[in-house]
Amino acid sequence: MNQTKSSSKAARNRNIVLGIVIVLLLIVVILPQLRREALVIEPPPQYEQRNGMIYIPEESPIRGRLKVSSVEIREIRRQVTAPATVEANPSKLANIYPPAGGRIVQLFVNMGQTVQMGQALFEIYSPDLADAQTHYISAKSALAQAEKELNRKKALHERGIAPERELEEARTEYEIAMSEMQGATQILQIMGIEEEQIGEPLIVRSPIAGRLVDLAVAPGEFIAEPEEPLMIVADLSSVWVTASIQEKDIRFVHSGADVRARFPAWPGDIYEGTVLFVSDILDEATRTTRVRTEFDNEDMKLKPGMFSTVNFFSDPAAAFLLPSQAVLQRRDYNYVYVQVEPHTYKVREVEVGEMTEGKLVILSGLNEGEYVIVDNAVLLP
Repeated sequence: MNQTKSSSKAARNRNIVLGIVIVLLLIVVILPQLRREALVIEPPPQYEQRNGMIYIPEESPIRGRLKVSSVEIREIRRQVTAPATVEANPSKLANIYPPAGGRIVQLFVNMGQTVQMGQALFEIYSPDLADAQTHYISAKSALAQAEKELNRKKALHERGIAPERELEEARTEYEIAMSEMQGATQILQIMGIEEEQIGEPLIVRSPIAGRLVDLAVAPGEFIAEPEEPLMIVADLSSVWVTASIQEKDIRFVHSGADVRARFPAWPGDIYEGTVLFVSDILDEATRTTRVRTEFDNEDMKLKPGMFSTVNFFSDPAAAFLLPSQAVLQRRDYNYVYVQVEPHTYKVREVEVGEMTEGKLVILSGLNEGEYVIVDNAVLLP
């Protein structure tokens, strides 16, 4: 009897365990299946592509996040920034060389001194000058003798005493003497000597008014063939500031354009001027061209060789402006999304320029009155 009860109890226990196992299997197998069926429900599409355009359905979650605005048109002045260097105006700078080798006898000026045009700078004794003067005196004497002989032969020929051959010989001698005289005169002119100064010391004078900015000679020094100038006289009351601008910016800079310059040596000063000259030649190595501006320098604060940063300003012109986030980039070009119909957009390639007042200048690709996605455009393909 007891054995029968034990067998019955064991059978119940097995049935309970089996039931639990079946329930667990149902949970493991059926519930994931039910979940998977629930996940099959897809969200509404963010956008649809129709004939090369992008349409945002009404139920799209991004429809309300796309901000559209018209293309802004504003009159702006484009700005080009470039490095520059101060230079002396070549027409107001004179490198002083002696006209001939010799010994410096006396200096008449000191470093930094202001000189006037024609003012004596130094005296030099030159053997070449002595030879040139001797040659001139000899040529002048020979010319006088040849002229006298020619006149004598002419008189004799007119009286029938001298033959034609002797007259022609005298004329030839006179022409040779005249040529020698012209050559001797030119040599003296090159040395800066007039006829009335023959026999006087050779004094070198300043060809321009300015300041003596460099002095590289002393009294008693013998100069043979100087490779560097003995003195430099420069008028630095105005200087050139020459900048190198990139090829892409040339169209924004022209003669007469406004310029502002800053110099590291004078950080608080701003110099204003206008473009004097834009070079017609492009440097093939650096892809830059030179732009020259002239600035007043009466206070002599700007010195040749100084570095500067210059800003060139173009003439005011209308331009399209967009927030920077409205312009996207794909590989090697920029593009925007232009609205062609409500909630319908088309990709449009654009050419961008510089930033101005926090916005991008659009050089080409857009028209006045068009609307563009200006915020969250990255949500579209």
